Amino acid sequence: MRVFELFAGIGGCAVALGPGHSLVAAVDQDEAAARAYAHLHGHPVVRHNLHHAKARWFEKFEADFWWMSPPCQPYTIRGHQRDLDDRRAQAFQRVVAAIDALQPRAIGLENVPWFQDSRSEALIFEVLARRGYDVHTELLCPTALGVPAQRRRYYLVASRDGLTEAARPRPEPVRWQDWLAPFDPSLEVPVELAQRYDGALHVIDADDPEAESVCFTGAYGRSPVHAGSYLRQDGRLRWFSPVEIARSLGFAEDFALPEGLGREKAYKLVGNSLSVFAVRHVLGRIPGI
Repeated sequence: MRVFELFAGIGGCAVALGPGHSLVAAVDQDEAAARAYAHLHGHPVVRHNLHHAKARWFEKFEADFWWMSPPCQPYTIRGHQRDLDDRRAQAFQRVVAAIDALQPRAIGLENVPWFQDSRSEALIFEVLARRGYDVHTELLCPTALGVPAQRRRYYLVASRDGLTEAARPRPEPVRWQDWLAPFDPSLEVPVELAQRYDGALHVIDADDPEAESVCFTGAYGRSPVHAGSYLRQDGRLRWFSPVEIARSLGFAEDFALPEGLGREKAYKLVGNSLSVFAVRHVLGRIPGI
């Protein structure tokens, strides 16, 4: 298939698809995400603001399969759940209008669980039904696939060629121990912070073969709580590294972001990315993928 990766981030969908497909374009307006994508996948990102994109702009790429991970803020509690009234949902509406006009062969979408039952979901449902797509949606956490890293997300796949039944989930042979690097002193949590938030930090042990992390977000490293887990290793408490988080999402063992991004930006990029494990599973419903 000719693949169009919209709101591409660091390319979680590209990794999930693997070889055998032609990625005709990856689109993201964020400069750091564009640099990271080019570094990881070997080709540049089209930096374009989709807020004003019209169907003819999408048409020139002649893509069969469109994947998108639009901004989640319109649907989150912190974003006040303004849905289609949030200006950050405008780009999503432009993509849906282009789908209506061009009717690509297949569609995939990922977002936070609150996208379900939103007006945005109703909008894309209406277009896909009118254009004759078969549609499947689900809420899926990688833990259902045997991956010890929570990341519950909403997924939608749609195809004009019908959809197949999903294979029964088979646990991935992975443990947090498989993803960890040796202790890095630069990641150690200050004693004052650990004491201040004692009891509020979610901590897993490096020696625990059944350790399961909570969801890492783009605020990890900045927000002390509700942004991800901490690791107890060699008797000391530390943050996970961006590379370790990326590996827990399903990126390759040799994953590395470009130099000079800074740790805070690296955390934001991986925290806003996808679970490759989960995306690979849901894409299995689309014929030809």
